[in-house]
Amino acid sequence: MAKAGWVGLGGAAMIALGVATPLAAQGLDPRVAGPLMQLIQGAGMQCQAGNQQACAMVPQLQQAGNELTQAQFACQQGNQQACQMFQMGAQQVIAVYQQNFGGGMPQQAPMPQQGQAYSQQQQTFDHQQRMQQQQFQFQQQQQQYQQQQRANDWQHQRFMDQLRR
Repeated sequence: MAKAGWVGLGGAAMIALGVATPLAAQGLDPRVAGPLMQLIQGAGMQCQAGNQQACAMVPQLQQAGNELTQAQFACQQGNQQACQMFQMGAQQVIAVYQQNFGGGMPQQAPMPQQGQAYSQQQQTFDHQQRMQQQQFQFQQQQQQYQQQQRANDWQHQRFMDQLRR
């Protein structure tokens, strides 16, 4: 996972796990939400595997996502300082993503600055990104459900075997 010393928005450490509400659903730019969600999910798997450092990163990544969402919204309202914070935070997320996942992100257009028009092409791109993120989340939830079902079936079978003795 990423280095624990990486500092993000508001001086808070950016490394963490788990976001209750998907970042794309909160309105975070999908070019930032996607990599951040993958960092969160990767850390979540590490946590489930027993990595306590990864578990400690959960609230920090959540906070980073929330701060980026707030900065993006304030930027859209015309706050230039928020635009700078958002740009810096987005660059940090992408850098950590590339560090952890080998730089596999496709080249993307730069994020719009305050005052730029939101073109139909950008809307289409953002929609496609959100749909891909939702599909990925759905697949993750399906896998978790299937794992839980297998665990429940195993527990039930074990219980039934004990009753038969």
